[in-house]
Amino acid sequence: RSRGMSLSSRRSSMMPGPRKVADPRPIGNKAYTTESIRKLITYLTEHGYDRSISPKILLSPTTKDFVNIVTFLLRSIDPNFAFVGKLEDELPVILRTLGYPTNVTKGALSAVGVPHTWP
Repeated sequence: RSRGMSLSSRRSSMMPGPRKVADPRPIGNKAYTTESIRKLITYLTEHGYDRSISPKILLSPTTKDFVNIVTFLLRSIDPNFAFVGKLEDELPVILRTLGYPTNVTKGALSAVGVPHTWP
């Protein structure tokens, strides 16, 4: 059986709908950002991410870097995961389904290397 279905199309009827929650993370704090980047690099390298990764890449990722990292992370949930449509359309639904605390807009996804666009 083909696994062409995305995570976004597997939303359970048991999952709650979108909710408006303030993001408790201090994302504007440089120490928090530095520590988060360190943790992400550690996770990626310890779990077999096979592409180049560094704080510089994560501070200003290209769209390709972002897609590679997000795909890798989503494959830790579903090893057969692949985007079947546009990232800008699918990822907000996937993140909402997974309980990401804030809304990710198409605008934020079209400018992934610009830190102030991220919630």
